[in-house]
Amino acid sequence: MRSGYGDVIWKNIASEAGVHSDGFLTWGDCPDSISRSIVNASARQLDKSVDELLEDIGAWISRQEQIRRLLRFSGANFEEFVESLRELSGRIKLIIPDLDLPGFVILSDNPGSYRIVADTHFLGLMRVLAGMIRAMADDYGSLALISVMRNCIDINIVVPDHSQKRGFDLSSMQPQI
Repeated sequence: MRSGYGDVIWKNIASEAGVHSDGFLTWGDCPDSISRSIVNASARQLDKSVDELLEDIGAWISRQEQIRRLLRFSGANFEEFVESLRELSGRIKLIIPDLDLPGFVILSDNPGSYRIVADTHFLGLMRVLAGMIRAMADDYGSLALISVMRNCIDINIVVPDHSQKRGFDLSSMQPQI
């Protein structure tokens, strides 16, 4: 929240949620009640629905370069990326070892049409994942319709090559000598 909306908004959110604004660990363990308080306070402060906020958080997460690279490494195109989401929880563990995500099942009856189902329900998780998927569709230059239900996401890839892909090169993060 702080990086996207600034210190003043974050301090208002932290105050409303009852957390300290200077020492909150984003990926640390915290009770679900605190997470819900932060999400609800954020939605109120930003005048968004909780669902909109969670999808925005997912989009923000996928724009973090380390995570974006991990996600882009999952496929040469958006369709391959979607099919690789069954491996997401293991890949995320590589960069956030303490984050336990459920497994995902990817179903497809027709080319370009997918349903992602979580094997367990985590409140709000599918909204965050939908935000990540929307951002990655843009990253891959694909036009996709994405809808979310309780523990599943439906994806219909309308135009796979709708716009230019955002640049991605595995060798772009070379060590500095």
